[in-house]
Amino acid sequence: MTAVDFGPEGDRGIVTILPPVAGKPYTHFVPVVDRDGNELSGIRLPDLTVPLATYLGWNLRHPDNGAPEQLMSLMGSTIPFSATRKEREARGDPRPSIAERYPSKTDYLAQVRRAAHALVENGYLLAEDLDLVVDQASERYELLRQGVPETLPAKG
Repeated sequence: MTAVDFGPEGDRGIVTILPPVAGKPYTHFVPVVDRDGNELSGIRLPDLTVPLATYLGWNLRHPDNGAPEQLMSLMGSTIPFSATRKEREARGDPRPSIAERYPSKTDYLAQVRRAAHALVENGYLLAEDLDLVVDQASERYELLRQGVPETLPAKG
């Protein structure tokens, strides 16, 4: 994306140069990410510190919607980790699988609880929400540990 010059009064909505003159490109800033592709900045919730997936704040448009080179605004993506090492290797995914990261669901939930408790101690999470965070993590674990199919069944 570049800055454009519509003339000396362009900032007031008065266009005197058409087509506009393209200026220097804008600088694009992107966040620093961890080895899983999750952003490092901001308050890192257990979903990011004890992850089951890569979470993105953007989403590509499907070609059927038109403009596939553009992003869908206000829609993020979740790219689940493979359930097992075998599945990960078959897909060529460099991110460790859920089974490689967490020996058991109990271990995973203990890590989530510790991460959530640290947020409570630092004032970023209410103590009464701690169990809710762990319960929701448990549900996501069950869903994602089963594995996500390569393609979803067609609606119809």
